[in-house]
Amino acid sequence: MNVDFDILKTLFNEIVVFIPNILAALAILLISLIIIGIVSRFIRRVLQRMGADAFADKSINKIDILEDNNIRIVPSSLISKIIYYSLLLIGIVAATDALQMEAVSDLVRSAVDYVPNLITAIALLIVGLLIADFVRDVTAAAMQSLNVPAAKFLANFIFYFIMLSILMIALEQAKINTDFITANLSIILGGVVLAFAIGYGFASQSLMSSYIAYFYNRNKVNIGDAIRINNKEGIVTSMDSTTMTIVPFNSNNRIIIPLSQLSTETIEIIAASEAQ
Repeated sequence: MNVDFDILKTLFNEIVVFIPNILAALAILLISLIIIGIVSRFIRRVLQRMGADAFADKSINKIDILEDNNIRIVPSSLISKIIYYSLLLIGIVAATDALQMEAVSDLVRSAVDYVPNLITAIALLIVGLLIADFVRDVTAAAMQSLNVPAAKFLANFIFYFIMLSILMIALEQAKINTDFITANLSIILGGVVLAFAIGYGFASQSLMSSYIAYFYNRNKVNIGDAIRINNKEGIVTSMDSTTMTIVPFNSNNRIIIPLSQLSTETIEIIAASEAQ
């Protein structure tokens, strides 16, 4: 009985000694929560007044991939939450230090050290999303101005290619091993690009012939010329980078001729336009 009593007494003394550490840890955690709450709310209101949310609604949230999936990024809420939980981890570290529990403190410190990598990865994703969307819009506009078929498909392909590249960089920044993903993704992308290039090359062969014919023959045939080509006669009324439109004599019909025929057919200029 004396032995049991001594053990209980020793245990009680250890608990009594440990109680101030517990109280100190709880006090630090409580004060941290109050300060963190005030700081995060202050930062959120500042960002809202600076127009960060309005800017996101006009730029980031207008991106198709987010708009189609009803995803809305609110910078004031996102940044304030990141700061809130980052400061909370720091408060937990201080509380565990007061408890003198080194194992827990080291674990929480590792989480705190990881936060900058996570923030950088999120920032990379957002910036990459903006860059990919900008490049897609520019590419689509350029291809549509040149009457390139499947312009939207090509622009979307470039968008997702850039996004995947940025995603891989962000995952590496977040200390996530991407070797397996990168290796398989490279094979898949390589196969898709090769298949698309072959298919698109065959499908657009006649179109590319028209482009080349336009650059080589654009000064030989002009709007207003009366021409004969492939047993068709008429006045050239318009010409773009792929086709030429002629109106037959004594007719209001229009004949659209691919410009590739300028290189394969004999063209006879019956009468040049008066502008020449």
